[in-house]
Amino acid sequence: MKPVLPPRAPLPLRFNDVRLRVSSSIGTLSIYRLVDKLLIWIQTVLDAGVSNEARHRYSRGRLRREAGVELATRVSFGLNYDFTNPSRERWTDHYRGILEQIEWIDRELPFDRIDVTEHHFYENGYLPSPLVMLGIIAARTRRVNLGSDVIQLPLHNPVRLAEESLIIDAVSGGRLRLGVGMGYYQQEFHGLGIDLKHRLSRTLDSLEILRLAFAGERFTYSGRRFELPEIEVTPLPIRDGGPEIWMGGEVAPAIRRAAKYADGFLVFSPNGLDEYPAAARELGRPESDIRMNRTYWAIIADDPEREFARVGENWLRLVNDYVARGHLAPEGKGRGRRPDFKTPREAYEMGLLFLTDAAGAIDTFNADIDRGVTDFDIMPVMPGEDIDRASERLEYLAAHVLPHLKLSEHPSAGRSSAPALGAV
Repeated sequence: MKPVLPPRAPLPLRFNDVRLRVSSSIGTLSIYRLVDKLLIWIQTVLDAGVSNEARHRYSRGRLRREAGVELATRVSFGLNYDFTNPSRERWTDHYRGILEQIEWIDRELPFDRIDVTEHHFYENGYLPSPLVMLGIIAARTRRVNLGSDVIQLPLHNPVRLAEESLIIDAVSGGRLRLGVGMGYYQQEFHGLGIDLKHRLSRTLDSLEILRLAFAGERFTYSGRRFELPEIEVTPLPIRDGGPEIWMGGEVAPAIRRAAKYADGFLVFSPNGLDEYPAAARELGRPESDIRMNRTYWAIIADDPEREFARVGENWLRLVNDYVARGHLAPEGKGRGRRPDFKTPREAYEMGLLFLTDAAGAIDTFNADIDRGVTDFDIMPVMPGEDIDRASERLEYLAAHVLPHLKLSEHPSAGRSSAPALGAV
């Protein structure tokens, strides 16, 4: 018997957050297609049981340009979880607490995406299996998009990665975005039996295999590191082309690879905000395909110094873990040296933390939007922090920052048309 559902309260949609500029050449068929897209979006929001006023004000629907109709949209704002556990809380309780927070965000707050990341053999318990966790999150949420920021691509078998990604794609109803990087730490590669010297060739082969697998057809493959007989990867993707693939990186070659092969760029340093668009334009990418996701380590609160005093030591442990592994090394120090940051304030003064109130956050994020940023990520919970205290900062961000972010004029027209490898 079909279950009887309680009546759904009407949603007070606010269409003033969306500006439509309709070209004079648009045809009747295009209008029908646009209306169809709009109705699908409305039903998606209704199905999510939206009730939070901040969510209405934020107007999260990323409506796309369709046949001559340009839609100004809100940027996407995500939360990036690393699941570190430096206090060695019982693992069941640790994971359960974060997952319950994510379910609460999905129901009550206007954030668009939950991202997870990947590292191996960290003493603080950094998440080693991002796709396993994304599958769990997919089954426990209905609305938020899901992503990896980033999966270390050369550490994975690309066929298995494609299969697992497509399962998450199916379970989530097409909410997955796959963010990848090349990795950099020798111990992670050695511990998983992979030669660090092969990371570039494994990355390029894997990108090509993922695209073939996401096409939903049988294929063979012959590359530098992988040889595949004729196979068909299942399940089939929810949408044509499968999940989007975004790439991260900081040095010039990595930025150029992202511009050439990926659907978008995961920005970790300010330099990429200028270098990536320049590289993409040089390669002939249209403006609609130049999309950037900027990630911040951030404490945004009504009294940021109070919060910094409370969680700064937690954050410092994470920073020094990165520095010890050759990333975020203090200026003038060689990669791989032991941490030199002695206090949270020292690391903050190196520019590694965004510490501000709502007004400062609004100004900074809007300046990024003016530079072409289309997506944001921040860390929602500092390592070892009490979940409830972290949730208070998220409520502050949702109520006092997100409603005041600019509409993006970026002509993002649905999924990117990233070229096949070797096509540019």
